[in-house]
Amino acid sequence: MKLTKGIALIATVLFLLAPISAGPNQQKIYSLDSDLYEAIQMLYISQGLSLPSTTGPYSQAELSLMMEKVDARSLDSRLTWVYEYVQNALSLEPKIQGTGIGLSWGFEANLESYLHTNTTDFSGRENWIRGFKDQKPLINVALETWPSKNFYGYSEFSIGNMNTLKNTFGSTVFGANVPMVPPSVMDDIDFNMPYRAFVAAGGDHWTFQLGRDRLNWGAGTTGNLSISDTFKYHNLARFTSFSDRFKYTFVTSFFPHPLHYFDGVYTYKTMTIKEPVFNGDGTFKEFVDKTVQVPVYYNNQTDGPLLGTGQGDLQTGLYMFMSHRLEGRLFKDKVGLALTESIMYQSEENYFDLRFLNPAGIFHSYYIRSNSNSILSLELDYTPIKGLNLYVQGIVDEFSLPGEDVPSATVSNYPETFGFLGGAKGVLPMRDMVGHGSLEIAYTDPYLYLRYAQNNTPSAGSYDTYGLNYVGVIREFTNSSDTRYNPQFLGYTYGNDALVVNLNAGVKRYGKWAASANLFYMAHGTFDMFTVWSEVGGSKQPLVSSPTSNGGDALGNYLDSGYASRNAVSHTVVAGVKGSYQFIDSVRAFGQLDYITVANYKNIAGKKTHDVQLSLGLSYSI
Repeated sequence: MKLTKGIALIATVLFLLAPISAGPNQQKIYSLDSDLYEAIQMLYISQGLSLPSTTGPYSQAELSLMMEKVDARSLDSRLTWVYEYVQNALSLEPKIQGTGIGLSWGFEANLESYLHTNTTDFSGRENWIRGFKDQKPLINVALETWPSKNFYGYSEFSIGNMNTLKNTFGSTVFGANVPMVPPSVMDDIDFNMPYRAFVAAGGDHWTFQLGRDRLNWGAGTTGNLSISDTFKYHNLARFTSFSDRFKYTFVTSFFPHPLHYFDGVYTYKTMTIKEPVFNGDGTFKEFVDKTVQVPVYYNNQTDGPLLGTGQGDLQTGLYMFMSHRLEGRLFKDKVGLALTESIMYQSEENYFDLRFLNPAGIFHSYYIRSNSNSILSLELDYTPIKGLNLYVQGIVDEFSLPGEDVPSATVSNYPETFGFLGGAKGVLPMRDMVGHGSLEIAYTDPYLYLRYAQNNTPSAGSYDTYGLNYVGVIREFTNSSDTRYNPQFLGYTYGNDALVVNLNAGVKRYGKWAASANLFYMAHGTFDMFTVWSEVGGSKQPLVSSPTSNGGDALGNYLDSGYASRNAVSHTVVAGVKGSYQFIDSVRAFGQLDYITVANYKNIAGKKTHDVQLSLGLSYSI
């Protein structure tokens, strides 16, 4: 049975099981851009509760259930307006009501301009603090439908520029989101939409969603260890069941197989090997030296998006992310706990065994190492006093079980890989506004999120043509250069081999205005998402810890043949301010200013660079 048929069958069963309810349709799925969840989170912290579910996105039914825990009578009077803001937003009805169906539409026009000082080192949206995920198209038209009482549909049509421009975003001092304004040209008009389009079904305590939407799991502000909000969209199927104390989520998300964008080339080097010689009767005689030409694989792409072979390229291979997550609220709602297990599954032959599509299974027990890479994370948050929440995340990718060798100076084995993230969030009620602040620290091991595909004992010049990494890509079509593949970590935003500290503070009046300041520091080592995963310790690659300062400590790199020339930890500091103001219900303005400085740029000792980035925008919506 094909996987698509299996998903369709699951969806049909869920739809048929939808309860008949006399209440209103609450199956709307709110975008991660919505302020509603953040407002509810502030109400929880200010009331001394642990965070509401950190597994987004959320349905209207789930957000309404979250609000039932907020006691309006004991709420700080200075936050009454926040409570009313959320309740009013959740009570909005479709613009057009028919018998058994509701319809709404939305129109948004956005005019954005971008200005910066360094057009050499900071070209490409991946080098902008306010990147493609945050930048808005020139025009966006959305359509929402509420058929019957248990179904919801959403789709959008947009006009704007695509992610990767022919002349590279940021290659000029001034830019805009208007098509054909330099550096964009006619060929850069985006035909890859919709970025958000799906159907959903659900009831008072469950939701099933199928289509394109974003994901974000965790309380982190710079990212999360299991799933970060880095992708413009996931092609997903998601089921979640929730109550006032527990929540379960199961999701699958599909990406192009790495064989389509690891366009490597082969070179050859001379090696001497021992060749056996046999007697005439077939018995072994001796070993003799033989000189051979050994193919050495490496990827010759440059930094940035990876080129495909065009829209006519036959898409083959299966590359899937699958995860399930259980959340609970403990100790009178003072503590929140979340356990997440995820897996990356791949097959060049498009094979998928439905035995592995088991929401209640244990992915680590499949023992299909050449097909999958599993990962496990644990998250905890605690609100000790009103107004202050503490949270921590831990993730493990590879570790030695009892009885297995632990890599050391004398013993070789696979590297043990972990990640940690922790922080604090504060809420300060004020008159007609709310103050907020956060401090976060994150650490990821050099080999975290990385794995081999099939060659579990690689050697220099003889490793897989691609890895089985916790990485996905968004494939986009361009008129100027066919298809491009934009890679991102599914886990922490800044990936492996990183140490990050972030401080943020601001004030906000929901529905009216907001202002905040942010200070970010990152020490990033020489390893990246294309680093070859191999054994360490003993006679293998050296033992390393984050952040690494010698790229040559890795066995190889799929993207950069000069990886060994990286000889220093890069240090990035970003200081920024941003704000927005709602003039009237339909008109909003925003601005963001960031100063970026990087020491040991691209991990080359002594190389420095900096940039000043300014984004300004005006939005009109109806």
